[in-house]
Amino acid sequence: MKNLRLIAIFLFAFALFSCNKKETSPQNKTETEKSMLNERLEAFSPVTITTDISWLTDNQKKVVELLSKAGKIADELFWRQNTYDGIALRDSLAKIDAPEANELLRYIKIWYGPYDAMFGEKRFVGNGPDVRPAQGNLYPQDLTKEEFEEYIKNNPDEKKDLESQYTVVVRDGDKLKTIPYHEAYPEMLQMADLLDEAAKYADNPTLKNYLTLRAKAFRTDEYYESDMAWMDIKDNDIDVVIGPIENYTDAMFNYKTAFEGVVMIKDKEASKLLDMYKDNIDYFEHHLPYDKKYIRKSAGGGNILQVVNVYYFGGDCNGGTKTIAASLPNDPRVHATKGGKKSMYKNIMEAKFDKIVMPIAKAVMAEDLIPYCSKNSFTSFVTLHEVSHTLGRGYVYGKKDLAVRKAFKERFSAIEELKADILGMYNHKHLLEKGLIDEEEMKRTIATYIPGLYRSIRFGAEEAHGKANVIQLNFLMEKGAIILDDNGKLTYNPDIFMDKVAELAGMVLTMQAEGNYEAGGELLEKYGQVSDITKKIIESLSNIPRDLDNQ
Repeated sequence: MKNLRLIAIFLFAFALFSCNKKETSPQNKTETEKSMLNERLEAFSPVTITTDISWLTDNQKKVVELLSKAGKIADELFWRQNTYDGIALRDSLAKIDAPEANELLRYIKIWYGPYDAMFGEKRFVGNGPDVRPAQGNLYPQDLTKEEFEEYIKNNPDEKKDLESQYTVVVRDGDKLKTIPYHEAYPEMLQMADLLDEAAKYADNPTLKNYLTLRAKAFRTDEYYESDMAWMDIKDNDIDVVIGPIENYTDAMFNYKTAFEGVVMIKDKEASKLLDMYKDNIDYFEHHLPYDKKYIRKSAGGGNILQVVNVYYFGGDCNGGTKTIAASLPNDPRVHATKGGKKSMYKNIMEAKFDKIVMPIAKAVMAEDLIPYCSKNSFTSFVTLHEVSHTLGRGYVYGKKDLAVRKAFKERFSAIEELKADILGMYNHKHLLEKGLIDEEEMKRTIATYIPGLYRSIRFGAEEAHGKANVIQLNFLMEKGAIILDDNGKLTYNPDIFMDKVAELAGMVLTMQAEGNYEAGGELLEKYGQVSDITKKIIESLSNIPRDLDNQ
């Protein structure tokens, strides 16, 4: 039995980091692979994210328990969606009782499969494509983008189902067909039952209503009604994000949504501090730095800002780099009538600042700026990032039926994260002009923003947030807004910094308003590549974790 275990470990290790082509002896190769695995594991700081629920009532604790069970199902469904063989590799390694297998298993769990986004989505274990297929496990593995688009062109009556956010595409002979999520993933019915049960224990009537409607959505793949009800939840201690939500996993078109589950406990005192941002959302919208004809009358009247602590965290939000905040729902119809809900994940944000952002600042920033790197400024920037997802156009100007998400296809995620980031920085200008922050706070914001760019770039330049930050850094350095001082450390030019931030914000807002897919591609091509200077700086950060390992 021991020999079988060792053979199995060898078979997995044989493919580990196969991108390393250097010829070595089998023994040296094994040692090199172990060293590379250890190095990559060290890039994720182990943490245990905890949340105090002792103050909740017995009924509320039961709701949390049931929602967490549903979240674990969503987590398993994301495993299925992300890669076609991730579960098989995970479960095979779990059967091997040996340290090497346990370490490899831990790394597969970090990425929910055998591909590492921090290294160009390259496969690090098992047999299969060297780079993660853009379609994940949501389309046939051999389907190309060109074939899909040609098929829709020839079969326009099938377009709606094929492009739906809630269908899996499969082959049926020489045809393509779709399977609704609730049929492709029958476990969704178990999730629905758990939400129905949780609703029975929910004392808050608005939460009860949402859980009931969300359960219905899991059985029908119709989410609009429950998304609207989610925006109506009030006076709640518990909140939840659950279901097929974000589109990052579908890197081919950004059509299909991926599962996640986040069970949140409201931090009411911290949430009260966000009123300043909420009160200014329409002001931000009306003062966006682009052609006034594109500006909407309102960013949505019901925008909600809340600070929460995460109790359960699984699926897409937990894959690789951990989400620290969310702006939802994504449905532009909901945004048009009710705005959005911005949830700041306080306990995860604080862990990332302490373990990643502050160490980066100490390593790369000019000495006089390091004291200005601030946990509060990090939280403030992340909050305005989420607020800024609500700003700008959800639909292309003059085309009320063409959502910006659809117009930009696979380029949308990076472009949208760029918009939210650069507007998050830009909107501090308005807070300063209105006297809501002072010059010292602005300096703290910029001194925290710059190391934050490197935090996200280290996620991997192909990941949406990483790509967005590469663009910002390259643009602002090219324009002289971010500069290297005589000691090779990062600082900024206060005379032009906010002007260049506004310039980039105007560019991305305009291309979204116009639905200019080609302009998005040009921006990604020109500024989306990691420069030699940035590579050198990132290499100097090798002893700082890239992210958290919350398992």
